[in-house]
Amino acid sequence: MKLKKVCIAIIVVMTVLVGIFLIGRYGWKLRGFAACEGAGIENIKVSENMVEIQGYDPSLVPAGFIGYYSEEVDGTLYVGFKFSDIFGVFETGDFQIQIPVEHEIKEICIKTKNSESLIWCKELPTYD
Repeated sequence: MKLKKVCIAIIVVMTVLVGIFLIGRYGWKLRGFAACEGAGIENIKVSENMVEIQGYDPSLVPAGFIGYYSEEVDGTLYVGFKFSDIFGVFETGDFQIQIPVEHEIKEICIKTKNSESLIWCKELPTYD
């Protein structure tokens, strides 16, 4: 009987810990851009149906990259990034993501709760 209670207690504790881990890892996406941070961008590659962005966490304290949030609106791709000090133990702040897009992308902006900044713009054609 005592062994059964110990096993149940271990299962409950493990379930709670897994739940906390999953909420910390993925729960931020429920808040959208309000939970996002800026990032240092090293490279951007735009193709017909995919945008690749390579970058890093610009903060002084090492934080792990845990994901991105994006929205495509009228030819502009808005992207926000999320880093976590806790997950920095397991992962680096460097990232390389591929974002599928449905329409032609003319601009890419980093969006956070408080700001929006243009990081890429399709060049306009020149007429000679």
